[in-house]
Amino acid sequence: MMRRLYLICFYVCFISVIPKVAFSSSEDILIVFSGEETGNLEPCGCYVGQIGGISRRHTIIDQLKKKNNVIPVSLGDLPSGNERQDEIKMEIFSHAMRKMGYILHNVGEKEIEISPRVLSYLSQTNNFTFLSSNIQINYPFPVIINKYVINEYVENKRSFKIAFLGILSKIFSDNILSNDVCVDDPVSALRPLIKELRNKVDFMVLLSHAPFEESVEFAKLFPEIGLIITGHGMDEPTDTVIYIKDTPIVSPGRNGRFIGIARYSITNKGLKRKSIEVIPLDNKYNDSQEVSLLLKEYQQILKNEDLLGKTYREPLPNGLSYVGSSACGICHKIVYEHWSNTAHGKSYDTLVNTGHQYDPECIKCHTIGFGHISGYLNYDETQHLINVGCESCHGAGSLHINLVNKNYGKTNEGGCEMCHDSEHSPGFEFKEYWEKIKHPREVLKQLPNIVK
Repeated sequence: MMRRLYLICFYVCFISVIPKVAFSSSEDILIVFSGEETGNLEPCGCYVGQIGGISRRHTIIDQLKKKNNVIPVSLGDLPSGNERQDEIKMEIFSHAMRKMGYILHNVGEKEIEISPRVLSYLSQTNNFTFLSSNIQINYPFPVIINKYVINEYVENKRSFKIAFLGILSKIFSDNILSNDVCVDDPVSALRPLIKELRNKVDFMVLLSHAPFEESVEFAKLFPEIGLIITGHGMDEPTDTVIYIKDTPIVSPGRNGRFIGIARYSITNKGLKRKSIEVIPLDNKYNDSQEVSLLLKEYQQILKNEDLLGKTYREPLPNGLSYVGSSACGICHKIVYEHWSNTAHGKSYDTLVNTGHQYDPECIKCHTIGFGHISGYLNYDETQHLINVGCESCHGAGSLHINLVNKNYGKTNEGGCEMCHDSEHSPGFEFKEYWEKIKHPREVLKQLPNIVK
């Protein structure tokens, strides 16, 4: 039994499977690249003008395929963590990438952090290939990872081959806790592979899951590489293409908001680079109907598996508990009526209107106390805690309504930034936003005498 397991691991980790794809004649060859999705399937919709999303990406890839040979590749880091929701996202990503025609996905540290069973399942059931030139995995579950992938272009009986290699920087191996995963030195891993491929292929591409500075060193060490796609850069790529001699180094940005396109034509002397660009996935591109249906399926899975109910919930300190905004309204009538007509007072409806009311990542900023034992659980059991309510800003109010804590309610800008962060509210300015939701003044005689 152990001998058989060893042979399986040897096959998975050391033997390179080389899928080949033949293309028909057309104008150009486009290497389309994305990376570091970190769980961002679609824009969250928290503000106007958001970019990104796999649905828009599907649309642009389909448009490019009409006149070109398109080779989509992924740099790595599809998930952002290793919880159940991350596993579901990983499967949705893989289905979407299959629809888009991705030929490979370079393995990042986030893939390794996911469940070994998920990685094993996806590596054996999907039509695109996992790639890594310097990762060895010895899980009991076979994980098929290729050390390189060769893509073959055929026109008028003439063959042209492109090899893709992929690495994970040793810098990120410290985050990998499993003893079943070995990350080799990238340079040591690449050197023999590039030597082997030098006479086999016409062009080499490196998917470098590494900081930009390290990718620059690869370009200096291996001038045979014709294109380096690098990761772990800025969220929004600026000065997107850097050249080391004749080797371009380019980043697709982070969080799935951009897509890179390297355009080549075939000449008698080989591939001729025409352009390299990184473009934002903005509202110029419509949502793909196919992928939109897949995203609805994702939300249905979250509902069916009741991920809201399975989210870890911790108690509040000092015996506090959440009571709901309507309880506050008993004494603070004017403030409650004002709040009811603000965007905060209707924030749960925005999730219902888009079908995201069962998504733990969305619900935490559209309800009160999610993640705590007395906080929001689901609509049926804790309807009184929907929307961004009084306690979202001022804290749990159980002691205050019982007249124990008379100094309750102080808040500041830091409380707002829990949800109004750079990802979901990049234009957030406290003074400007406060004017939209600030309370009307209360007259003390309006409140019960005992509170005075």
